[in-house]
Amino acid sequence: MRLVSAFAMAVLCLGIARADDAADLKVMVGKWKVEKATLSGKDVTEHVKDMKFEIMAGGKYRAQVGEEVDESTFTVDAAKKPAELDVKPMGGPQKGKIVKGIYKLDGDTMTICYNYMAGDRPKAFESKENTNDLLIVYKRIK
Repeated sequence: MRLVSAFAMAVLCLGIARADDAADLKVMVGKWKVEKATLSGKDVTEHVKDMKFEIMAGGKYRAQVGEEVDESTFTVDAAKKPAELDVKPMGGPQKGKIVKGIYKLDGDTMTICYNYMAGDRPKAFESKENTNDLLIVYKRIK
């Protein structure tokens, strides 16, 4: 009986996590602009300030800087602390790899930190010198 109860509890928790994932994915849908970007401890906002970034339903996004376009898919795990996302690039040097990151949503602000070289997932929302961590703060375009 304990085994059945433990299994039922695990299924219930998994269902809640998936509901949170779907809710976060729904909130993310829309167009976003870069407010601030930091790479390896350096402010790189100027290089990406004109990026067009749109998240579509189903965990897909499109980013464009000038003529360069990146279309990829991603999944989230809202149950993790901090919440995690895994990006699956469909092109470029990271194609076929998983780019691991963390994210947080706060109203019309979305903060994402990831290792752009498909290395270890960042543990905090920071980009320190001598890391491959990219920290980007987005604001929703209304």
